[in-house]
Amino acid sequence: MATARIVTKIPGPKSARLLARKASALPAGVYHNVPVFIQSAENAVLEDIDGNRFIDFASGIGTINVGHAAGPVVQAVQEQVQRFTHTCFHVTMYEDYIALAEKLNQIVPGDFDKKTYFVNSGAEAVENAVKIARFATGRSAVLAYEQSFHGRTLLGLTLTGKVKPIKKGFGPLASEVYHLPFPDCRDCAGGPTGLCCQAEETALRRLLMTRVDPEQIAAIIFEPVLGEGGVRPFPDEYLRMLFKFARENGILMIADEIQTGWGRTGSLFAMEHYGLAADLTVTAKSLAGGLPLSAVTGRAEIMDRVAPGGIGSTYGGNPLACAAALAAISTIESCKLAERAREIGAVVAKYLEPLAANYPFIGDYRIRGAMIGIDLVRDKNSYAPAPELFGSIQRQCYENGLIILKAGLFGNVIRFLPPLTIEFDVLEEGLKIFAQALENAAAAHG
Repeated sequence: MATARIVTKIPGPKSARLLARKASALPAGVYHNVPVFIQSAENAVLEDIDGNRFIDFASGIGTINVGHAAGPVVQAVQEQVQRFTHTCFHVTMYEDYIALAEKLNQIVPGDFDKKTYFVNSGAEAVENAVKIARFATGRSAVLAYEQSFHGRTLLGLTLTGKVKPIKKGFGPLASEVYHLPFPDCRDCAGGPTGLCCQAEETALRRLLMTRVDPEQIAAIIFEPVLGEGGVRPFPDEYLRMLFKFARENGILMIADEIQTGWGRTGSLFAMEHYGLAADLTVTAKSLAGGLPLSAVTGRAEIMDRVAPGGIGSTYGGNPLACAAALAAISTIESCKLAERAREIGAVVAKYLEPLAANYPFIGDYRIRGAMIGIDLVRDKNSYAPAPELFGSIQRQCYENGLIILKAGLFGNVIRFLPPLTIEFDVLEEGLKIFAQALENAAAAHG
């Protein structure tokens, strides 16, 4: 029996009425990808208020690694909500905050003493990591990367390496942030070579000559695999060079594992693939199984530099979110979801290989565990982005019961981020819907 079920046109009548209310009640900037309103969800399946069921290849933009309404998470929250919902840890404390920090100190990459504290969102964690780095080093400059995404707060959008729609019209931006080109062969004038030409310290120093003195740089922030940037991993040799350069110049490394963490790329954290450990690691999204929680975990001597009151948050480490996070991490570990992410990637690869060979508008695809990006192009020779194809493919998908995401600098990357608990028959059903959407797009666009 099929999991996906479409019983109305999309949007259905009830969703259409709520869309009209949304238009009058919410600002235009509050966007949506799919015109439906959800009433229930279980594991990898969403059901809307009109009775349509969708296979979820988005998981709240990578926030539901343990699946929707995961039993242990729901139970932990129910038990905690009956005890108390909030006290503010800075006023009266509770044990789960400590227990969760101890767990992150244990499992976040790095063979050194660590300390952790909690805030509410990925952007807030990013901002606090930069604050700590600046305070600890006494320096002000921060390096980030083109095509990256670090949030929509003032510093977050300044760090983000994309103008429209993230930065456009929101200036003046924060000061002392400098962007480096993302090291990808497809962006290189020399074309794909298999060896990153930017992975030489001389090339990095030349770039910095027109940007900032290394002695003024407090930190370098990076996503091990670009998420919003289109599922693009850093080359191994480049990161090794970057870490060496940072150590030699007193610069702290900040790994943004907000989307890549918690098993998504086939290891608990993406940095494990590189065998490197950042001085500060930022996590969020699937940390608490869908509840708002983020963390900054770093070298103890760096974290302790900031005086009491220099960091903090009214809601950060909320008791409901901490209880959910302890349950979510236990599920990720006990169910071996990092290993399962690799199995999901292998299944997706079997489907994508013939599709990429068959359709000229699929330029390339990248699979890192259960983090998948598929490039839409005008043709494989020019590799010109074809963002216009995404809308029709996405619509074909959700009209037949599959939710997918858009990514990439040009909006031409299809992104899959399914829950790591998705059943394999449901995964394959979703991939068949996707394959049919590609066939329909090919017929429509010639």
